[in-house]
Amino acid sequence: MGLDMIEEKNLDDIITYTLDYPKMVLSEAKSLSITSNLEDFAYGIYVGYICGVFFDGFLKRNKRYLDLEESSEFHSIVLKRTPEIRLKIKTHLHLK
Repeated sequence: MGLDMIEEKNLDDIITYTLDYPKMVLSEAKSLSITSNLEDFAYGIYVGYICGVFFDGFLKRNKRYLDLEESSEFHSIVLKRTPEIRLKIKTHLHLK
């Protein structure tokens, strides 16, 4: 069945919020001294933040974890928003 409309809206709101306030998420990426690709590292932190906030909220609202279909739809939605997330990262970190 996948995510219902309310959960899709919750996920969309979480992604939009993280894109509206990138310093909240990306300050962590900048503060850690890494030798790999900063953009990829920041993307991982962004997606990790989105997952954590969404999964925690889902569990509190539904008193259960996502099933396979819901998890698949969650990942599909995040993948669709990946170009938008990466653009925000590049802009905020002043990458070209």
